[in-house]
Amino acid sequence: MLSRQKMPGGLNILCIDGGGARGLSSLIILQEVMRRVENAKNERIRPHEYFDIIAGTGTGGIGACMLGRLRMPIDRAIEEYAKLVKTVFNEKKKIGAAMYKGTKLQEALKAMIRKATGDEGAMMKDDRESNGCKTTVIAMARHNMNAGLPVMFRSYTVTTNPGPDCAIWQALYATMAHPDLFKSIDIVESSVPQSFVGGELGCSNPLAHVLTEVERLYPGRQVASVISIGTGHTRTIQVPSSSRWHRTQDVIVMKDMATDSERVAEEMMIRFQGTNGVYFRFNVDQGMQNVRDGSWERVGETMQHTKAYLQKSETNQKIEEAVRASIARRGTVSTALVAGQIVSSVFEATKRLVGFKRCPAPTKFYTGRQNENAQVILCLTGGKDELRVCVVYGLGGVGKTQLALKVIEQTWDEWDYIIYVDASSQYAIEKALTDFGAAKSIGNAYADVVGWLESFGERWLVVFDNADTASINVRQYIPTRGRGGSVIITTRLPDLARLAEGPGSVCHLSSMSQTDGAALLVKITSLGNQCPPDDDTQVAGQLDFGCLALAIVHAGAYIAHSPGMSITKYRSLLLSQRRRMLEGYNKLPPPAKLDERGDTVYTTWRMCYDQLQPESRELLWLISYLHYDGISEEIFQRAAQNIHSKKYPLPRTELESQAWDYVQQYLSTFLGSDGNWDTVKFTEVMADLTTFSLIDFDRMNLTYRVHVLVHDWAKTTVPHAPDLAIDCTTTLLSLSIDWKTDAKSLAFKRQLGLHVTSVLTHNPNLGLNHSHYLHLVYQCTGQWIRTTSLLQPLLDVFQRELGMNDVKTWLILSNLGQIKSTSGQRDEGLHLQTQVNAHKQPPREEHPEILRAMNSLAWAYFNLGQYNKAEQLGAEVVNACKQILGEEHPDTLHSINSLALTYLHLGRQDEAKQLQIMLLNARQRLLGDKHPDTLASMGNLAMTYLKLGQYDKGKQLHIQTLDARKQVLGEDHPDTLTSTNNLALIYTNMGQLGEAEKLNLLVLKTRQQILGEEHPDTLISMGNLAATYSYRGQHDKAKQLEVQVLNSRKRVLGEDHPDTLILMNNLAWTYSDLGQWDESEELYHKAINIAVKALGDQHPHTQTFRRNLARMQSKRQAEM
Repeated sequence: MLSRQKMPGGLNILCIDGGGARGLSSLIILQEVMRRVENAKNERIRPHEYFDIIAGTGTGGIGACMLGRLRMPIDRAIEEYAKLVKTVFNEKKKIGAAMYKGTKLQEALKAMIRKATGDEGAMMKDDRESNGCKTTVIAMARHNMNAGLPVMFRSYTVTTNPGPDCAIWQALYATMAHPDLFKSIDIVESSVPQSFVGGELGCSNPLAHVLTEVERLYPGRQVASVISIGTGHTRTIQVPSSSRWHRTQDVIVMKDMATDSERVAEEMMIRFQGTNGVYFRFNVDQGMQNVRDGSWERVGETMQHTKAYLQKSETNQKIEEAVRASIARRGTVSTALVAGQIVSSVFEATKRLVGFKRCPAPTKFYTGRQNENAQVILCLTGGKDELRVCVVYGLGGVGKTQLALKVIEQTWDEWDYIIYVDASSQYAIEKALTDFGAAKSIGNAYADVVGWLESFGERWLVVFDNADTASINVRQYIPTRGRGGSVIITTRLPDLARLAEGPGSVCHLSSMSQTDGAALLVKITSLGNQCPPDDDTQVAGQLDFGCLALAIVHAGAYIAHSPGMSITKYRSLLLSQRRRMLEGYNKLPPPAKLDERGDTVYTTWRMCYDQLQPESRELLWLISYLHYDGISEEIFQRAAQNIHSKKYPLPRTELESQAWDYVQQYLSTFLGSDGNWDTVKFTEVMADLTTFSLIDFDRMNLTYRVHVLVHDWAKTTVPHAPDLAIDCTTTLLSLSIDWKTDAKSLAFKRQLGLHVTSVLTHNPNLGLNHSHYLHLVYQCTGQWIRTTSLLQPLLDVFQRELGMNDVKTWLILSNLGQIKSTSGQRDEGLHLQTQVNAHKQPPREEHPEILRAMNSLAWAYFNLGQYNKAEQLGAEVVNACKQILGEEHPDTLHSINSLALTYLHLGRQDEAKQLQIMLLNARQRLLGDKHPDTLASMGNLAMTYLKLGQYDKGKQLHIQTLDARKQVLGEDHPDTLTSTNNLALIYTNMGQLGEAEKLNLLVLKTRQQILGEEHPDTLISMGNLAATYSYRGQHDKAKQLEVQVLNSRKRVLGEDHPDTLILMNNLAWTYSDLGQWDESEELYHKAINIAVKALGDQHPHTQTFRRNLARMQSKRQAEM
């Protein structure tokens, strides 16, 4: 569903007339409006999410309450309304003044409310969010009807003249209680009963009262749309001759209602006649003549006549206009004006402005920015007795000036004087002010104008446009003591935001939305009123402009001017010749250009670049080859602090040496005499870049961000050759990366993924010295393929240059082998680990790298299901690590972790549990609760609890592990997916099959996308999902999935792998559930025979298969 806008835009108001039998008509009209809104926005939207206030009287009050207070979708509201009509109006009373039974109405209303809220006595006041849709239902006080003032039953609280505080059903009964139709209702408030009758008595169209209420609720706000829906013109109603047996009160009543509704509608037309595109009145005008007595039952005819009305071209056009206005939410007219408070003559105001106001009009292609428009308008116009200063700041070319001009256009009638000032220089500012002073005979100096504005009692607006020069003191030109005016400043300088005054007075303008950017491009390229091809419309949203308004406008003008140039063709050229295409606007003839200045985005940014300090320019050069987002001070700090201790495994090439020298010299700028990092100096340099909005600071993540086009342009400013520039940035990254495994170092490396990818994209063949460090980033983020692509060339060179007996070669070989095992290439992983083990020399067995290699080999055996080999080698490694490295050395703990998992898969759960508890305590104490190794221990212990049948303990620990891994590693990290998978297993064993299936599907989908269809982890997820289907009795689905997984596991892991054997067991059990006894028994025997050979006769898996075979045979015999 649509979430309500946080930023105030123009208000959308819905008012529904009362109309007796014709009440269904208004809901059908609204249904068509909402359908078109949903199509335009491509999402499901309920009326309460779309309108700011929904009001109605009589049947319109019922509809308003269903849509607003009860938050029904329009289709359900129609259904409930029809049900209510059928229940309440199917039988007329024989005697009495009122024609229908009030008790039936009361019961039907309570039933509807009970169904919607669960409480038939729910109160009209809504305790939900105060900024949601407000609902008003209209009735009349029975004993005070002469004044014609209605009583409002509100879903919200007001401080003066509140309506009755009552239940929803009472408010709805009151609005329906026309004396000729139902008895009045007494509502007790403060122990005093008050009697109410239907609001249709003199108020069947309550719009005038509703607009007064809107002004009361939203003083100073702007209105985007007012949609008023009636229930039929008077001329469509025929009144038959009455007789004793032919009662006509209901028809007469409806005629009176319609007459009153149209009278108010005509008054509203007069009120809004000077404002187009705000007030929309819908009312069926033909076809209902035959809906007379008994018409409450003839809702089908009402629906037909309404649909005929909707098919008229005039109605269709009006609905389209209403939808456009309400979606745009552009504030067009103030709430005071719609309430009838016409304060001054627009003509006179305009007359006064002519002669000295020289403010450009906004471009006719202006698109989007509704929220920003609404924010600035509300700021400037909201303070009638105080100075408002709104500062719009952002990157050059983002559209600040056009936003300001659009705001001026939309608030033109608010101001007695508008002074437009070109603030690009001190001379231009003072000239604009003195010119105004001369035209008004105020004085000959700018200070005279400032003083005059401070003392002037009427409304004025001063616009300082393009205040981009940091040396100009704009503050001195602002009439700070003025109480009747407002100021708007557009600037690239975020520091000017300190001049802002009033609510919502700082507007940071960033890129357009993708949708608005595409719409703008299509609009400009269609200058000849020719619709672009569908392909072009689709490609428009794919152009990599970073949704920068000026770049889009210039590209559109270039395409529109160039014969044979389409959006699709422009995009292909932009990908290969970005700078040439973006600067092509400069070569267009004046008639083809869409602005007077003609500066391209590159020209705009170059003017900022020329004002930067030298250190700031050099920093921009380094940043230009990083990723444009997530640039942290920590990258530069770590690189600077590591530069004297960093060692590369191979001699540096000439290019690497040049880059090293340059980066070392530049980073020394930020080191104090004591060698410590100077945060203040770095912040000052970054502040120089942010001053001109060339970069932004993300206060939430404490990182910097560069607009994608600025990022691309910055590469053109680097004075070095491209290969040296790229290697400088790569050197910066490799210097910042270490081999440490503490939590802080791992967290830092995980943040570098996009930066490493960026430098690799620009130079896939970067030096191997860099690969030695950069691969650690991909390894931390679980990107095994990318890690391998960096390690394999490094291993080849190490083997050739250093030989197999060098520790560096062992380290890379072991690391690569472990990664291949983890990533599913288990045979290759074992082969590499065996190479390490084969080349280690006896005198060097005590070397830590050899012990790591041995542990990696044990892990390779584990991944291949060779648990006995893994246990034998793993125990040897644990003992050696304890003797050589110590009980709590990280490598010792890693080897204990591997051995404990091996015990678990050998069925020695108690031994595994004992080791894992010890390991978890040690890691929590040494590494902290959030370290990845600690989280791995938590997850492993949780799985052991599962094997031991201690499900509650396992579930609690799994949830704790999963939450922490999401926070530390991210949603899609392989370890996080493993935790999610294991939690699903717990849910399955606890019988919480719905939760298990949901998690299994989530993990399977993610693993298929990231790892591929036949990765071992993906196959595990498929097997677990199949098991869940089986537990849920969905045996056919389980069988289909298990057959697929079994075939894949045979192919990928081999027939004798434990995971393959487990799948055979599961499929055999599924066969028995389906009554396929022969297939089940054959598969059990096969699994047992293979398990005896591969795992041993006493292995837990072998024993489990035998028990399941016996159970299947007993089950088969029992069903024979």
